[in-house]
Amino acid sequence: DGLKKHELFKRLTIRKTEELVGYGLAGTRAPALETSSARHLDADAYHAALEDPTAVVVDVRNQYETEIGRMAPPPGGAEFLDPKIR
Repeated sequence: DGLKKHELFKRLTIRKTEELVGYGLAGTRAPALETSSARHLDADAYHAALEDPTAVVVDVRNQYETEIGRMAPPPGGAEFLDPKIR
């Protein structure tokens, strides 16, 4: 991606999870992935979606992850929101 060596992750771990954001809701009140209308985007589709001016990207990562970087939409592309989840 054109990053300098000191800008790269030293290590990256990816885990599959059932819930990205802990809603703190028990049982059937918690949103289920099986019934979600959201769809997974592979890397190419995600980058294409960033060019869509009607798209909104909500960054739900923690403070450290947000501070070390993000994939910024191109000018005139998607709106990027950081709700400051800590």
